[in-house]
Amino acid sequence: MAEMIPDQQGRIVVVEAAPAGPGVDWTHTLPLRVRWRLRTIQATLVAGPDVVDRIPELTITQNGHEIIRITVSQSLAANLTFIYGWMEGERALAVTGQTSRVTALPRQLHLNNQAIIACVTVGLTLTDQWNDVIISAEEWMEPLA
Repeated sequence: MAEMIPDQQGRIVVVEAAPAGPGVDWTHTLPLRVRWRLRTIQATLVAGPDVVDRIPELTITQNGHEIIRITVSQSLAANLTFIYGWMEGERALAVTGQTSRVTALPRQLHLNNQAIIACVTVGLTLTDQWNDVIISAEEWMEPLA
């Protein structure tokens, strides 16, 4: 996909994914006529009282095909709140007692228009809630055909 990105730098965009209801994973579809170089994603998971480990997995789908799935290294137990992050480059180390964790995204991850960025949470319950899903990327506009 790199050959489709112009030589000059794109503009930096920061978007908030549409809020998902309780017990529903979040998702974001790239707008028409754009290309993105994904930089960071941050989202907060508030776990309900059900005793089960929640394990978020970031998925990216392009043209109906899953092209990447990144499983976080920190599960979430009942009645806790945790900030999950995915960042281009190296993974940050977690400190005991921390309430956030960063997982690496591949470098130079370019997405075509209509790519779907989503979270699939293993063990998500009806009382769990995703909040404050923020995505940052470098963006280029596609010319009209």
